[in-house]
Amino acid sequence: MKNEPVFLIGVLAIVSMLFTACQKATPAPQATEKPVPATQAPATGEPVKLGLYSVAWTTIHQAMMVKLAEKFNEEYKGKIQVEIIQGDWDSVDTYVTGGIAGGGGIADIVETGTDVGLPWYKQGFLTDLRPYMTDEIRATMPADLWAARTAEDGTVFMSGTSTEGQILVYYNPEALKKAGIEPATPDKLWTWDDLIANAKLLTLDKTGKHLGEDGFDAANVVQYGFVPRMDNEKVWEEAGAFYMQATGKPLVHKGDDGKWDIFFDEAGMPVLKAYTSLVQIGVTPKLAIGLGGSAQDEAFYTGMAAMVLRAYFNIAVLQSNYPDFKFAVMPIPMAPGAKVYYTDNIGQGYVIPKTSKHPAEAATFMFWMQQPEQQAMHSSALDLPPVNSAALDQPLLLNDPNWDTMRFYKSIEKLVAIDYSTNVPEFVTTLYGPTMMQVVSGDLTLQQAIDKIKASSKDILNQ
Repeated sequence: MKNEPVFLIGVLAIVSMLFTACQKATPAPQATEKPVPATQAPATGEPVKLGLYSVAWTTIHQAMMVKLAEKFNEEYKGKIQVEIIQGDWDSVDTYVTGGIAGGGGIADIVETGTDVGLPWYKQGFLTDLRPYMTDEIRATMPADLWAARTAEDGTVFMSGTSTEGQILVYYNPEALKKAGIEPATPDKLWTWDDLIANAKLLTLDKTGKHLGEDGFDAANVVQYGFVPRMDNEKVWEEAGAFYMQATGKPLVHKGDDGKWDIFFDEAGMPVLKAYTSLVQIGVTPKLAIGLGGSAQDEAFYTGMAAMVLRAYFNIAVLQSNYPDFKFAVMPIPMAPGAKVYYTDNIGQGYVIPKTSKHPAEAATFMFWMQQPEQQAMHSSALDLPPVNSAALDQPLLLNDPNWDTMRFYKSIEKLVAIDYSTNVPEFVTTLYGPTMMQVVSGDLTLQQAIDKIKASSKDILNQ
């Protein structure tokens, strides 16, 4: 089982989209056939039984999927019955491709990400959903999210459950209270200067002195103020997401000459400098270099970290692994008036394999899941944004303070459609990531790193 959903990191994982092949989709045309009703009892008198392959990966999400299946089965009693087949992200591709090749015997509904669903469709594995769609169904998801689930020939190959993840600052309320720090709110955001200043107050040695105070012992720190994960992936995804928020553009895009390159715009330099200097400032420990997600969560839980940087879905992870832990979340550092950027090709949903004998009934369940009440239940357990924003006004999410930041993000979000260079993964792995990590560790200045990256970036990105 994966530690994180495949589409994340997402994380504002917005810039992780550059690792996901971007298929330019055209809006889906109207269905060419009348929707097929699936609400009548079968002629046999027995309900149609459907298998649902779920990739729910926390105990909370798994339990919620069972609850949703029970709710659906009660509403469609005697007509359709859904049974959960618990799977995982690591096995879902083999499950579908092997099952199709073997002629069937797999679930009627399979949960996956858009980046996986599109290749399945191109291989001829999936059912076109248009015959089962109505105007009412289309209204449950924005046009750009439908477009992300639509192939170039107009086929709608996937429904929607959630969109991309967003980055949050998780904090220990007791630690901030002791330091006299008010957390950021949508009405009173923190800048990067605010975050670093507060992180210094939260970085304490064994005698209780904070970073910057006379006599502070940097060799005996018992609580660090801010602990993000630092590795090749994170200095691309997270630093890139902050850069994009400051500039409105991804780090890598085509220049005026039509060539791919990385661009370090002046507006994005302060956030890149702040992000890559955290270890050298001392608010983040050197152990953050190469830190895994589980170790980061443990540091947060035990009090070694007063604040951490994680995606939204980690709310569910912490609640599952540390049910007694009291934590809260707040918006990431940003300037007033800033936007939260996202792309149109990220998210999760359901597909119907070609081998399904009951596509109409399967579609009934899939689109039932896009209704606000079900969306709220699903998002409350998965902690990823619902495709149907009306779910945010359902009591289950409306009364949960952890979702206040998501409502704020949704109020300032902006869609960005970008092209994708297939050479980005190699560029990040071989040049950008290792070079920026030298900045994090103090072996290069940011300007030295930029000069080194720019010297070879075009060659790699346009090869």
